[in-house]
Amino acid sequence: MAEGVDVNGTATDLIYVGSEHGTFFAIKPDGTALWSRDLGSQTLNCDDTPDHIYGVEASAVFDHGGNRVFVVGGDGQLYALDPATGATLPGWPVRFTSLPDESVFSAPTMFGNHIYVEVASHCDQTPYKGRIIDIDPTNHVVAHTWYSLGNPDFDGGGVWGWGGASVDPSTGDVFAATANAAGVTPEGTPWGESIVRLSSSLVFEAGDSPGPTIRDDDFGSTPVLFQKQGCPAQLVVEQKNGSLYLYDRDTLSNGPQQRLVVSSPELIGVAAYSPATQMVYVATESDSPDESLKAGITAFSLDDGCNLHVAWNTPTPAGLNLMVANGVVYFTGGFGGVVYAVDAGTGAPLWNSGTTITGPVLAQPVMVKGRLYAVGYDHRLHAWGL
Repeated sequence: MAEGVDVNGTATDLIYVGSEHGTFFAIKPDGTALWSRDLGSQTLNCDDTPDHIYGVEASAVFDHGGNRVFVVGGDGQLYALDPATGATLPGWPVRFTSLPDESVFSAPTMFGNHIYVEVASHCDQTPYKGRIIDIDPTNHVVAHTWYSLGNPDFDGGGVWGWGGASVDPSTGDVFAATANAAGVTPEGTPWGESIVRLSSSLVFEAGDSPGPTIRDDDFGSTPVLFQKQGCPAQLVVEQKNGSLYLYDRDTLSNGPQQRLVVSSPELIGVAAYSPATQMVYVATESDSPDESLKAGITAFSLDDGCNLHVAWNTPTPAGLNLMVANGVVYFTGGFGGVVYAVDAGTGAPLWNSGTTITGPVLAQPVMVKGRLYAVGYDHRLHAWGL
C-alpha cells in the first residue's frame, strides 16, 4: 500500500495487488479500482493453482523516492509503473527470463540502486535456473546475477520465500534461502538448500547448508534479520523439514546457533520479529512431531545467551503467513481461509475473520491506518476496520 499518491492533484492512498491471471490492480481504500494492467501469465502443467495459470505472483515494491511501482509480470519481466495511472515508465520493462517454467514467488527487494529479483519454478518443472538477479533501476539493466548452484547450466536451487531476499542496511549485504537442485546430486550442490550471505553486487561471502533430514529440504522462506539489545546481529529462517534455525549473521558459515523443530513437514512461510516485544513469531500448519507445539502461532523469547525459548503457543487449525503491528500478531490460516489476530505479548486470541473469506488465504495480511487487508482465492481483496 502507498499513502498520498498524487492522482489528478488529490493525495490518494492506494493498495497494489496482483492476480495469478496476470492482472495488476491499484485499488482505493473504499474498494474501487483506480486502474488495472495485464502483465501476462503462463499456463503450466502444475496444480499449484486451481486452473494452472500463473501471473503476478509476488508482492510489488513502491519506490517513494522515484514515485514508481515495481512489479514482476507473468511474462518474465520487471515493470516500473506510474503509481497513479499504471502506465509503463520509459526504459521499462526489463526482461530477466524467457523460460516459461521460471517463476517469481518472492517479493522483489529494493535497496539503494538495486532491485533484487529471485527466480524459482512451479512444481520443480525444468528448465529453471535458481538465482538472484540485481536489476539497476537507473540504467534499466540486469547488473549482476548469482546462481545458487554455481552453474547457469544446472536446474533447481530456486529462491522462493515469499519475502524475497533480506538486506542488512548497515552493510548492504543480501541474505537469502535456497531450494534443492533438480537432477543434480546432492540436492544441496553447492549452495542449494542453504542460507547464503552475498555482497550488494551478489558476490558470495558466506553460507551454510544445515544438511538433509528429509528428501527435498527446501528453504521456502526468507531470512528474518534482527538484533535484540545485548545480542549479536542474528537471523531466523524456516526450512520445509519443520526446522526453525537461529544464526549469528557474522558467523553464518559456522552453522546454526540453534535448531528447533517447530512443525512436521512441510513448514513454509516467513517468521517475524517484534522490537517492541523482542520476540520471534512463527506460524505453522501442523503440530511439531512431539506434539509439544500445536499448529497455529508460536512466540519465542531470547534469553541472556541470545537463544530462543518458547514463550507461548496459541493453537488454530493452521497458520501460514504473519505480520506484527501495534502489539498484535495477524496471521493467515492458509487453505482454511481465515485470518487471525492474537495479542503479541501473551498469545491471547483477539479476533478472526470467520466465514468472510470463501477460499484459501495464503498471502501475508497488511495493516495500514487501522485497516487490515488480505487477499483470498475467492477473487477478492478483503478489508476490516479494527
